[in-house]
Amino acid sequence: MTEILHVAFRSQWFGSDGADAVAAAPYPVSGRGLTVADEGYVHCATRAQLAGVLERHYADVDPAELTVLVLDTALIEADGVEVRFEDTHGAGEDFPHVYAELRPSWVTRTEPVPAT
Repeated sequence: MTEILHVAFRSQWFGSDGADAVAAAPYPVSGRGLTVADEGYVHCATRAQLAGVLERHYADVDPAELTVLVLDTALIEADGVEVRFEDTHGAGEDFPHVYAELRPSWVTRTEPVPAT
């Protein structure tokens, strides 16, 4: 199993009542302020990349409002969905991208945002 991570707003993943995952339907969020329809894929990161992603894109957000989704690439690929490691923005670093809306069945667990 290869783990990749996706940063999500707790209210979007767990719902406004804090209940379980939005499990009935695929999760359409690609990244902050973007949908998979906008971007074409879901932005993810490795553990080594997570701190940089949080610093660049979520520094103004209270960490209590966020959760880290831990995804299993084997589960994703078993469903026929492509995971690519690529440098789509010319940052000089390959980031994992999932080319479909996230299915809750791919999430092995959620974690709090690590302290910085």
